[in-house]
Amino acid sequence: MKTTAPFFLSFLFSLLASAMRAEEGLIPLKEFAIMVPVTKMPNPKGLEVEVRVMRPGSEPLGGTATEVQCPAIPFFNKSLQPDDRAALLEACAAALSGQEYRKETERKPGRSEYDCKTVYEVVTVEGQKRVRIGRAGVRGGGDAFLDPEVGARLKEALVQAAAAEAWYKMLLTARTLPEKTAAAHPPKATGYMMYCKLDVVHGEGLGDAQAKGLDYRVLLQKAGYTQGPTFHVDHSLQFVTMRGTQGVNYGIGGEWVGRLMEQVALALEAVGEKRAFAFESLADEKEHKYSVMANVAEQKAEVAFDTSDSKGNRTLVKGSFGVAQLAEIRAVGAQRAEREKWFAEHEAWFFEAE
Repeated sequence: MKTTAPFFLSFLFSLLASAMRAEEGLIPLKEFAIMVPVTKMPNPKGLEVEVRVMRPGSEPLGGTATEVQCPAIPFFNKSLQPDDRAALLEACAAALSGQEYRKETERKPGRSEYDCKTVYEVVTVEGQKRVRIGRAGVRGGGDAFLDPEVGARLKEALVQAAAAEAWYKMLLTARTLPEKTAAAHPPKATGYMMYCKLDVVHGEGLGDAQAKGLDYRVLLQKAGYTQGPTFHVDHSLQFVTMRGTQGVNYGIGGEWVGRLMEQVALALEAVGEKRAFAFESLADEKEHKYSVMANVAEQKAEVAFDTSDSKGNRTLVKGSFGVAQLAEIRAVGAQRAEREKWFAEHEAWFFEAE
């Protein structure tokens, strides 16, 4: 015990220091991901390479990654991991030099439906050397045929991605904007995609609810690899059995969640003013039907909404939000404007427009 306590305290202080550095650093975002393409997107007959900088909630300092996809692979998992990339580059080089080549890689992420084997092979199609990528698993599979010239384009894209990752790593830890170098600089791109957590408001379950916790989660998102402020907000309700020790079980989202929470805010205002409030969505509501009621005695807004499984079976879910959480719910709008402005002003940190 005498040796464990100092180690634990040192570990705890390092985590706190990491969190403080993230807050004081250049990127003032606690949970986000930014995705920038370094190849043509979409590219159905070739490869798609994307570099990412992110800060998951569990990693205060964040990290980077390079993702390579082959859209032509007729399998739901189209990702090429480092060993796949190496095999593909070797196959492309062999095809260009007229040599034979065959190599197999295997992916076992621990879930049988994701397990797959991939073959990289030089073949002749209509008198031309091509690279065959054959991927198969329990969920099917098939072949993709690529021109061997994709190898050179992949190699160039990976060099660009490595420089981008080096740049992003500096952005995550620096307090002043670092100098660009040949080995570390933003990639040239048409734009970027991103998501950023705005807030999570913790609610509670009621009686026969499916979960003890009902969390309102709000994300700011941007899709389409474009420049400029093309943002939208994603509203979702997450069902949690135990916070802090167990992750989200499942959740639902959509614009209707935002409308529901607007009514929750009105109900909490009514609670604060000690007056009645009740709302029920229209009978012809195309999405989820929901109701909100002010419970003045218990100082909370009670919500109920229906959800359905893949077979169409509908279930009523109940939850509540306390009057003290009204300020948190109202603050989401202010955070949206603040974050949209930050991203619009700092695009040049993450990519250079082509």
